[in-house]
Amino acid sequence: MRWAYNDRMQIAHRVTVSDDQDERRELARLGITAPPGYVAIEVTESNPAWPAIRDWLALNRPHHFVHTRFSDAELAAARWLSLEPDWHHGYPQPNELEFGYLEATYDLTEYCHQCGAGLRQKAPFQMRAEPRWGRRSILQLNWVFDEFFVTPAVWQAVFEPLGIASRTVTNRRGIELRTVVQLVVAEEVGLQTDGLAQATCGSCGRIKYLPVTRGPLPPLTSEPTGHMAKTRELFGSGARAFREALVSQALRRDLRSGGVRGASFTPVAERDAVGLDLAR
Repeated sequence: MRWAYNDRMQIAHRVTVSDDQDERRELARLGITAPPGYVAIEVTESNPAWPAIRDWLALNRPHHFVHTRFSDAELAAARWLSLEPDWHHGYPQPNELEFGYLEATYDLTEYCHQCGAGLRQKAPFQMRAEPRWGRRSILQLNWVFDEFFVTPAVWQAVFEPLGIASRTVTNRRGIELRTVVQLVVAEEVGLQTDGLAQATCGSCGRIKYLPVTRGPLPPLTSEPTGHMAKTRELFGSGARAFREALVSQALRRDLRSGGVRGASFTPVAERDAVGLDLAR
């Protein structure tokens, strides 16, 4: 199954540019000027020079990733959206160099070391210290792509009124941190997965899908009963597996009206949305 969308969204490539002068001259020939040093630049596929840029990317293979920029209208029209982190704060503890957080935080009975599936949280996450929030108030930890953490004030103002629970976070000595809590999301819902790239783990047989970077997430197969849920489907590659975190439009509006910074959104497509082509 394929989904075709209107042209308001922009498929963007974030490209890391080195300090190599030949590389920079070639990019300049393509109409891309980068500031000095190692920098990341963003190029959209709507750029008139995109065919030549695409060929250059294929030939030179610089570090880059693809994502989709959605218009305010597209985000406002979506009933459900995935919550995406803008800020990863440090690594879960303890023993970050040996992934010690796995045994400390999760029940590993059903865990697969090859694909990363099967984790079940049994204890609070640990952080080195209180996050340095600055102007942000929502974050993720590196390696943990399906859990979100917020300030207690944001949880009380935005998430608690919508029925979303929280869990304490501690430091490595087990002392509860005062400025951060974990959001607790128990409900899981399914996505239509036809057409998504997938892989079956050779060790445990579980299926994972590659993260969706072009366009919205595919439609839901069932409706969440609350304002926040996770996908039943696992996403990721290698030894990492995560579930997409989904939020309602009402929750998105409350986050925006509350000035909560640290996350962005990707719409979840509707099965009967205008502009969708559900034909095979």
